[in-house]
This record gives sequence, structure tokens and C-alpha cells, in this order.
Amino acid sequence: MWLNGHPHAPLALAAALALTTSLLAACGDDTQACAGADCNSGGQGGEGQRTIQQACPKNGVLHGPWVIHFHETGALVRWDNCTENASDIELVPVAGGATQTFSGSQRAANVTTTYDVLTGVPADLPGVYYLSEVVLTGLQPSSCYNYTLVADSSRGGRFCTARKPGDGFKFLAIGDTNPAIGDTKGVLNEVLEPDIDFTIHLGDIQYYDSVFESWSSWFTAMAPLLRHGAIMPSIGNHEYEKDFEFQDYYRRLFGGAGFDGSVEYYRFQSGGVWFFSLSTEMDLTPGSEQANWLEAQLADAAAKPGFRFSVVYFHKPMITLSDYAQKKAERDYFAPIFETNKVRLVMQGHVHGYERFVAGNITYVVSGGGGATLYDLDVNIDTRPAEAALRQASASRYHATIIAVTTSGIEGRAIANDGALLDSFTITAP
Repeated sequence: MWLNGHPHAPLALAAALALTTSLLAACGDDTQACAGADCNSGGQGGEGQRTIQQACPKNGVLHGPWVIHFHETGALVRWDNCTENASDIELVPVAGGATQTFSGSQRAANVTTTYDVLTGVPADLPGVYYLSEVVLTGLQPSSCYNYTLVADSSRGGRFCTARKPGDGFKFLAIGDTNPAIGDTKGVLNEVLEPDIDFTIHLGDIQYYDSVFESWSSWFTAMAPLLRHGAIMPSIGNHEYEKDFEFQDYYRRLFGGAGFDGSVEYYRFQSGGVWFFSLSTEMDLTPGSEQANWLEAQLADAAAKPGFRFSVVYFHKPMITLSDYAQKKAERDYFAPIFETNKVRLVMQGHVHGYERFVAGNITYVVSGGGGATLYDLDVNIDTRPAEAALRQASASRYHATIIAVTTSGIEGRAIANDGALLDSFTITAP
């Protein structure tokens, strides 16, 4: 059996089976109220009977909130509801100032994805759910805000508007978050520094494949990250584990994160640095729709006033010494395009660990240590000698990467779940 879609997980599988036994023994016949419209689906407990289900709170707020689509003077706040309710938030500048109230809207969706496998893992149930979205406008550039939901004042978070060109800022890069299996909690405890503006997620956001995880449990485990700043995701292969999971969860909850492009690929900017989120589940070969978009938009960004450099990020890596296939053809094609358009950093996931490579003016970082089962990073160290010569650092550890954009370029730190500094690097950039 493969765990997390990979054969290198016998120890994790043994632990998973042991945990299954423990959960089944501990949870017994507990019952809770179900969420969504399909409350009589039966599940594992037989017709009309269920074991543990996701409860629908009286205020209707189920998942979130979180922030996407931020820019110089605004952002979008979203959360998911199991019933119709008020879609208002209260907003106050972190630096102090008057509280503002913003009203939003809800849109209903018929979710068909079901995940109800183990007693003790909150189920994802089919039914009608209501996504709340509040459009924030008229905010100050280079400013951070705290917000709370009017429907539930215990739920809220912080975000920052896009920085002015030339301003410094920090962002977090994390991939392959699987908190039910690995130490995602430990990683978040170490890397969520107070001045991080936003997170780029490198794909494989949530893993049904790990058995012990649902979107319901994922939102609970990832709440500290979602509260900390905007999340700007890219798409991994595990976003498609069930027939309609992509539509029911990724597209519905995180679609429209950026500007230009599509749900699957998009761009945004802060401080004159342009970010390009791609989908390696779509064609990225020369001449494809996504590749043509990327090439054109890189050039467009490079010509904009205040432009400094670009960061490209996606899931399946262009370069790695693990046993995963590299997207080498895409790397060979885009490397000169990246050089021409001042792409200085390429962030990748999929490989569960940390690697850093330097080729010319481009630094390629694999940062897939967000919680999924860790991998051997040296499987192809002899069979890929050209890549081996470019690798500067590696660590098969749970981690995330903190990137500081400074007046002189980029300062990066890979931080493990125990606080250890796995790697640090500096990139000179305009």
C-alpha cells in the first residue's frame, strides 16, 4: 500500500494502522449533529445512523475565516457555513484606529464530496453549504488589519495589504500540509513570526489519502496559519483525490485568489515583487495555454513601474534529487525566460523535504515538509549529476521556509518543527 501516494511510507503506515485501532477503541458510539443538507446518508453506521460527524454550530460558521486576493487597498475575507447566516466582519488597523464594519454576501453550493472513513475523524458531508465573502475596499497600502466575524467573535484573523514598491516584507512558503500524519503543528509553532504578511502554499493542501484527515480536521489544524495572514495557494495532485473534491473545496473556497489567469494559475504582487502561482496538474509545456500565459505575464510584470523581481511557485518540482521525476523540459525552456524577466526564486513542493539549488541567477527551493511523510532526498544523487552539482542544501525534515524581501534582495530561512535552522540563503535582487 502507498501512503500519501508514495511507496516510501511503511513506518507511517504502521503508525496509521495503530492509530486506527486506538481511535476505534476510544471513540465508541459517540454521536453529534451533522452538517449540510444530507444528514441521513447513513455513513458507516448503517441507514440513518452515523458515528462522529461534523457538528453545525448554532451560528452556522463551519470553516475559517481566511483571506485571499489582497492588493494595495483591499482583500477578500471568506468563511464556510453550514447554514445561512450574517456575513459581516469588524475590521480594525493593527496600528490602531477606528473599527469599521463591512457587509458581505453568501452563495450556496451543492457539495457532493463525501469523506466518512474513520470514527474520530470529523466527516466531510455532502449537502448545501454557504460560502460567505466580504470584499474589503478603501484600505491603506502597506498596512495590517485585524478582523473578527460578527456571527462569531471568536473567529477572526490578521492580514496585510500589498506593500508599496520598494517596501520590505516577509512571506511564508509551505507545502504538502498533512497535519494528521506529520508535525504540521510543530512547524507552524516555529515559523509563524509576527511580521509575516502572507503564505504561499506549494500544493497538496489536504490529504484524504492519509486516511486520518478530512477538510474538516484540516481547517481546525491549520487555523493558526489561516488567522496569521492571507493564503495564496497553488494546486497539487492531492487536490483531486475524489471526483468532485477540486470543485467542492479548492475551486469553491480558494478560487479567485489572484489577478489575471484563472483559478488554476494566477499572479499578484506586493512591494514591487510579482508572484506567479502555477498548476503542475495542467500542461506547462512550451506552447500550452498556461505556459503562454506565464511567458506573457512575466514580461508584462517586468515592464510595470516599481517592478523589482518575480517569484514563481508550483507543486511538482522542476529540479530534485529525490526519486520523483523532474519537470526538466519545462525548466530548460523557462530558465532563460526566467533570467530575462528577473525571476529570482522558484518555490516547489511535492517532494516531502527541503532542497535548495542555484542555477545562474535563479534559486530553486523545494519546501514540501509541511506534514506529509518524509522522503529520501538522495535517491538520484548519482543518476542526476548535473542537478547534484547545483544542490546547495537538503534536509528530510518537517519545515517551512520564511522569505524576507529586503532592500537588497531576498533572505531565506528553512525552519524545522523543533526550531532548528536547516538552511539560510541570500539572493541579490534589484
